[in-house]
Amino acid sequence: MTMEPNQPAEGIFAEAPFARVLFGFWDGGKTGRLEVRTGDGTRILHLLNGDVVVEREGLAEKEFLAVLAKKKVLTSDQVRQCAREAKAGGCSLLKALSESALLSPLPLWNLMESFYARRLFPLFEADEGDWEFHSGDGLPVRDRLGAIPSQDLIVQGIRRIQNDALIGRFLPEEGMPIMIAAPARLHRVAWEPYERYALQVLGSVPNLRTFHEACQIGRREARKTLFAFFCLGILTAASQKSKTRPAGGSEAMNAGRAFEILDEKCAFVYKYLTKEIGPLGRTMITRALEEARPGLGPIFQKMVLQPDGRVSADTAVSHNAGHLPDELTRALLRGYEEILVTEVLAVKKALGPRHETALVKALEKIG
Repeated sequence: MTMEPNQPAEGIFAEAPFARVLFGFWDGGKTGRLEVRTGDGTRILHLLNGDVVVEREGLAEKEFLAVLAKKKVLTSDQVRQCAREAKAGGCSLLKALSESALLSPLPLWNLMESFYARRLFPLFEADEGDWEFHSGDGLPVRDRLGAIPSQDLIVQGIRRIQNDALIGRFLPEEGMPIMIAAPARLHRVAWEPYERYALQVLGSVPNLRTFHEACQIGRREARKTLFAFFCLGILTAASQKSKTRPAGGSEAMNAGRAFEILDEKCAFVYKYLTKEIGPLGRTMITRALEEARPGLGPIFQKMVLQPDGRVSADTAVSHNAGHLPDELTRALLRGYEEILVTEVLAVKKALGPRHETALVKALEKIG
């Protein structure tokens, strides 16, 4: 769910699950306060550029120490020592842990973020309740302890879902045609190997019934993975269409426009990289495309990087994008989306994550 400026900043989980709602804010890079109301009570989440802020007030420090003792990271005596030092020094329990050298900052922060994320996992099971978002400047820096990447939180939360009915409510019917997209920031998701496998299988089938027949992952876990793909904007149900798109029809126009936008984005990435590092940029993009070529399918085996940065596949196919069978059109669109992700990764490799973030924001403006 991509959050547009004119969309209401509220909703109910009967219409979109929490994971999908959070994806919308991450995809839109939103900053503000998200109030989530379920049968278990109300939770307040603060977002910064779409990621979930680990806030000091929401940490529940005493509970955090109890978890550390339960996991035998600390002994009971060390927990008591930390509480005494926090009281004597007038500081937080978190700071006392570091001051007393019971835990060094790196493992402490990793444990803290893991603890904070786990307290949010029950929200991913919610099938009733509502949410309300207030955009703003976010929490002051002094109140932030860190931020959890929302895309990773979404995937981790969905892996733990036990509510099969929730998953079934939102997945497309098994015989329904599906569409697969590759959001610009998809490469940031830390997929497990079996999830990458499932995504490859999904990209080669027309519907979920065929997916389950081909996929070697057990049905229940496979459906969780499909639910993650749905919540991250990868999997959607396609409306029933005729097998061939009519010339001049709206479907043909939509497909043609989609290819134009992807063409523009590829050219933009090329210009961005070559502007920063000169002719070496073309070399890096060419190398990235060569590495991606084997997995793009037969249509792209003769693809060529044009002088302006556009990528041409089989010209007989791409020049008739509005008149192709649905299956071939989806394969062509999916291939170009994968090419775009590959090129964005090349920019990240060459220039670093800050340039990647700037590039993705610029691409979102194109369409």
